[in-house]
Amino acid sequence: MRKAIIFYAPVGTGLPPHMLGGGEKGCRRTREILTEAGYAVVMVDKPVMANGIMRYISMAVKAYAKVICSLLADRGALLYVAGFYEKNVVLEWLMLTTARLLKHRTVYEARSGRLIKAYSEYGGIYRSLMDSMLKKADALLVQGLEYVDFAERRFHRKAVYTPNYVMNRSLLPYVGDRPMDTIRLVYFGRVAGSKRIDVVLKTAAELNKRGYKTWTTVIGGYQEDYRKELEGLARGLRLHDVAFLGQQKFETIRDELQKAHFFVFPSQEKMEGHSNSLTEAMTFGVVPVVSTAGFNASIVSKPELVVEGIDARRYAGVIERIIREGTWGAYSRFVYARARENYTEDRVRENILGTVAALVQTQMPAKAQAN
Repeated sequence: MRKAIIFYAPVGTGLPPHMLGGGEKGCRRTREILTEAGYAVVMVDKPVMANGIMRYISMAVKAYAKVICSLLADRGALLYVAGFYEKNVVLEWLMLTTARLLKHRTVYEARSGRLIKAYSEYGGIYRSLMDSMLKKADALLVQGLEYVDFAERRFHRKAVYTPNYVMNRSLLPYVGDRPMDTIRLVYFGRVAGSKRIDVVLKTAAELNKRGYKTWTTVIGGYQEDYRKELEGLARGLRLHDVAFLGQQKFETIRDELQKAHFFVFPSQEKMEGHSNSLTEAMTFGVVPVVSTAGFNASIVSKPELVVEGIDARRYAGVIERIIREGTWGAYSRFVYARARENYTEDRVRENILGTVAALVQTQMPAKAQAN
């Protein structure tokens, strides 16, 4: 009989394309890894606020009920919680506490980019709940390198680093021959106001002012009103060489990445964590110019590619310096190598499956639990 893993996580069930982000994509990949490793994955969808607070509460109650039923049905099952804390902290704490009371092994994976900030901003009750989860989960996985240090410093425990990553099937050889007569900028991912796509367009327009010819490609799901807003902005900036491609298959994104020079990522998303788009762009040698949101700085590992604030002139300045100094090729190969070394399926799969296997092997037998 296959070992069961009760996997509580957001995988985007029922969400429209413009709301699918890195969290959903990352959790889908984790589910795929667990399933391919032979585990029987019982999926429990994380509630979402997209349809209002009452719908969120209803989804939360159903999720908790499904976790309890699944724990009772299989006394050898492992509970794996993909944690997003903050407004979800009570539900996550209830699930982990219930699993421990029923003598099940537990994994807590701290995702998103707000763990440390939220811990410092919220009150004592919130911190107590977080302390309980981060101390008592049998295994602690974390999405950011910053969280590894936080867990060691605050809780004196080891956390396993499990960043977002690119699946092996999506990897292709490096392509360095990219003519610079037209500077190709790309953004792909969730197309929403918090991602500041307007700054991407303004960066292209600023480069045009400085005498560079650009082509800008924006890929990702969007709401029609926001697309019209961006198209209006492009017209106002007299930015004609721009394409809004909408939601696309990865094959199309891959083809664009193998031609692109710069991935412009000025996100101001409050919950930004480890961007899948950033990792994927680096995997194809596209040089990222990013905001300080989430784990961007530690992922890129080049301070000169990280921009404070949301001024498009600063983003354009970083790009212009690289072009002027003729260092695009060096940066491209650096980010390509960094992504291949740290953010591929093979690298992260080992950490996830090694952690899960160790817990499954030490899971208390059903007879002992019954006693």
